[in-house]
Amino acid sequence: MTNTTNQGNQADGRKTVVFRDGNMRTSYCNVVNVAATSEEFALLIGTGRSWHGKGDEFEVDLNDRVIMTPQTAKRLAAMLVNAIAQHEQRYGTIDASAQPPSPETNTAVQN
Repeated sequence: MTNTTNQGNQADGRKTVVFRDGNMRTSYCNVVNVAATSEEFALLIGTGRSWHGKGDEFEVDLNDRVIMTPQTAKRLAAMLVNAIAQHEQRYGTIDASAQPPSPETNTAVQN
């Protein structure tokens, strides 16, 4: 198990956050939708079956639903904005309209 720690400044009263990943699982997604009520936000996370769809339909296999408070959702949004800005500064502008690769796509480079 790996623990990742974010050190807070003890002088200003912030706490140290310890992330424990012993029970963490990893999954791939290329589709995310958001649903919200006054009390919670839900991220519906899944994998698209075909980027071209079947007629008027686009099938998504939902893998997870992550439910959080509005405050947590707002902090997540801010962290994503920051992470995307850093990514684009390092690697260039992200074209959000581009079709992502399917998880089964082999992207290995052959010599």
